[in-house]
Parts: sequence; structure tokens; C-alpha cells
Amino acid sequence: MKKTVLILGTLAVVTIAQSAAADCRKSFYHGKNSAILTGRYIDVAKDNAIISWGLRVGANLGPVYADWANAKNKSFRCVKQNGRHKCTARARPCTG
Repeated sequence: MKKTVLILGTLAVVTIAQSAAADCRKSFYHGKNSAILTGRYIDVAKDNAIISWGLRVGANLGPVYADWANAKNKSFRCVKQNGRHKCTARARPCTG
């Protein structure tokens, strides 16, 4: 009897761990900063591009996907125009 309970308990833990695995979307989402408002420093431009990415992902897929830390294939493209940085954050949204 004790062996059966232990095996079932182990199976339950494995099932829970598998269901908690990250779910990543195949499509990339993009977010951009406003160069006029946030482009003076590149780090701030990148941070605001990430915020924009999260807002876009959250609006389309829900908040569970909107965390940049969970995203895959993350990248930035930044250009400097008229002394201001314009950045685009690009990534595939994933759950935690």
C-alpha cells in the first residue's frame, strides 16, 4: 500500500511540472520607444521599447505572456536620429 501511494505521488509531481513548462509563441512581437520623449539615453530607450513590447503582448495574448524576462529570441535594433535613440525590442512571448 505504501509503495502505491509513493508512485502515485511521484506521478502527480511529474504531471504538475510538465504542465508548468513555458509555452512560447512562434510569432515575434515588437515594441518601440518614443525617441522624442525617451531617446536621450540608449538604456532608457531600450527600457521603454520593452515596456511597449509588454503592453502590446499583454493586449493581444494576456498578461501571462507579457514578461520580457520569460521571452525567447530577444533582440534590439537601435538607431540614433537627431541626437535621440529610437529602439525596437523584438521577442517571442512565453509564459513563465
